[in-house]
Amino acid sequence: MNNGLVMKCVGNNGHGGASPRAAIEQAIVKLDGLRPTVIESHPGRCCLLAREWFCAQSRAHHEVSGLPAPWLRERWMWGPQHHPDYWCEVVERTTIDCSALAALTCESLRAIGEPVATVQMIEHFDPSTVQNWAHYWREHGGAYWLSGSTSYHVAVAVRALGSPGIRIWNPTVECFSEQRPLAGYGSIAAVRMLVDADSGLAPGGAFAWRGLHLRANDWNIVSL
Repeated sequence: MNNGLVMKCVGNNGHGGASPRAAIEQAIVKLDGLRPTVIESHPGRCCLLAREWFCAQSRAHHEVSGLPAPWLRERWMWGPQHHPDYWCEVVERTTIDCSALAALTCESLRAIGEPVATVQMIEHFDPSTVQNWAHYWREHGGAYWLSGSTSYHVAVAVRALGSPGIRIWNPTVECFSEQRPLAGYGSIAAVRMLVDADSGLAPGGAFAWRGLHLRANDWNIVSL
């Protein structure tokens, strides 16, 4: 596990006896092994047809909205689900988790030829919020994605228009992460953008976001 670049951080999330940085580093150690959802295909035509339907829907909705796949939250609610994910099953579900939403968003943007990458994040919340989520998810695989007063989340990176760098689209709440606070409740503590060499989003293995210069495929602490 590589914690990535050590950034100049702002804010204080109040982590009891542990320092804010130590709390984030502990969360990174605990959550580092989580991997984004990959939607797979069964042999035969069931998943092929489901994926073709999804891509056709993506192209049609993009022409209407111009935003990164906002129609997904009209079709799927956020919540616990069973894994693994197959195309023919995903299109029949009504509830999927943030990782599946991010995977569908990536597929939707690729269908219209947009460069995109998966972004893993650790976000600040408060103990009561995290405890409520842990209770809700207890019967659905447990609170493996929670650590202290932080949570694991998955979003997508898209190219920033008119400026270098990327923007992070959060498909679960349908907003760009640049609209979230820089510190405190709901802010992003750390990010890891997973990119291939030919993605075009991280030339030289680095990318710019919110005025920060970060390293791709590593965890970058961006706030405390």
